[in-house]
Amino acid sequence: MVNKSKIFEITQQIIDKNFSSPIERKIIIHENRINFRCPYCLEGKILTKRRGNLYLNKLLYVCFNCGKKTNFDRFAKDFNLQIDPDTKLNIIEHLQSQISFGDCREDLMETEYNKLLNFSDLVETFTNGNSAITDFQPIKENTIFYNYLLSRGITSKYHSNIWCGKWWTSEEKFEPVLVLLNRKENKILGCQIRNLKEGKRRIFKILNYETLYKWIHNKTEIDDLDVNQFVIYNKLSYYFNILNVDFSKKITIFEGYLDSLFFPNSIGVVGTNTDMKFLEKMELDIQYFYDNDSAGNQKSEQKLKQGYSVFLWKKLFEDIAHKKHSSDPYGLMYRISKVKDLNKLAQLCENPFVKFELDNFFSRDILDIKWIPKVIKYFQRLK
Repeated sequence: MVNKSKIFEITQQIIDKNFSSPIERKIIIHENRINFRCPYCLEGKILTKRRGNLYLNKLLYVCFNCGKKTNFDRFAKDFNLQIDPDTKLNIIEHLQSQISFGDCREDLMETEYNKLLNFSDLVETFTNGNSAITDFQPIKENTIFYNYLLSRGITSKYHSNIWCGKWWTSEEKFEPVLVLLNRKENKILGCQIRNLKEGKRRIFKILNYETLYKWIHNKTEIDDLDVNQFVIYNKLSYYFNILNVDFSKKITIFEGYLDSLFFPNSIGVVGTNTDMKFLEKMELDIQYFYDNDSAGNQKSEQKLKQGYSVFLWKKLFEDIAHKKHSSDPYGLMYRISKVKDLNKLAQLCENPFVKFELDNFFSRDILDIKWIPKVIKYFQRLK
């Protein structure tokens, strides 16, 4: 919850600086907004007019006289008022729970990506050794990175947004890592690093907008970007490929970035716990492609019950087994059911989207819940 008293205090300081009489300085408090004379247009000679409104949910200022529209952070900056760090942190935490994808898309359209980071600046930062990553470069043939990707069915046509480098965990120790880029042309939001190991030795780390900004500009704080843009870009940096999707078409959401490479118009997120309400509030045409494991099955069931289209792994496996006309269909079904994600499926055949006609195995019909394996929890198995 935003600290309303602090918001009122800052607003009152701005009003007091721009108006002289007690009548003009009065602020009217409503349930979801505060109403006062606009300090931008000053509202003319009638002292009782108050057409400036600060809406408290998204901290958005709107004047219905001059048409000025801005966020609270810019509002304070316009009148040379500094927001203290604690209040700014409180505002950021509040906005993180309030801002939707619609706000992000509108902000990105308004700024035309001019506040996003230049990829060329990131390359220079990683090259100059001003961060924990060095030796940053595209994937080259016959390297450990190239062979690793190839072994996972990720051929060179998917490598444009996958670079590599060294991740320094100390002054003397580093890990070879892939760097998965969340970018559009020369603009970048964030990236994910992952080493080439498996199991418990595998490392995943998200470098969000804030982290990259500080490295590029060699700063410890973000001081020349307003709070709303900071929150928006930080949030968007966790949705890989979001800058490139066509929002007028169907969008497929994957648990991970690598899986999304094999599917058109898709977004990769970070696991099943990513807050998808951020996109769902926009009522976009979304379908979910979760992994074939316990967490993925639970999420698929949940989203199907919520009315979203989900991918049905079991239905795909039965279709494959049926078309193979195997002499041992149960054995075949057992073997192919071990495929856990689209990346694994891509290792079995090139271009699985086309090969298996994957679009045919999505459904929003609640009766198709029969295709989602029930997750039996440990305490239930003991009964």
